[in-house]
Amino acid sequence: MRKYEIHLPSTYSDGKPIEQEKIRRVREELIVIFGSFTVPNRRAWKFDGTRCIEMVRIEIITIGDKVPTKRLKDFKERVKESLQQIDILITTHSIQRF
Repeated sequence: MRKYEIHLPSTYSDGKPIEQEKIRRVREELIVIFGSFTVPNRRAWKFDGTRCIEMVRIEIITIGDKVPTKRLKDFKERVKESLQQIDILITTHSIQRF
């Protein structure tokens, strides 16, 4: 099992909110890639010491094979372009079931 975390901003770098249509398209693509996801919380932090950035952390748990790296990289590039971001944080962790 693997857990993926995708940290999506809810605003552009100038502080304007990202349109809900763009967020909806990201969610639809996540369903295609992973089959499901959860949005457990929102968080905020200061970026470059001046701006507060709101983020949504999306969690995905997969059973079996991990998602191919190329597919994740392609997804990340599409999201970066669509949401006009310098980077999008995606992490992956191995999960052991008991």
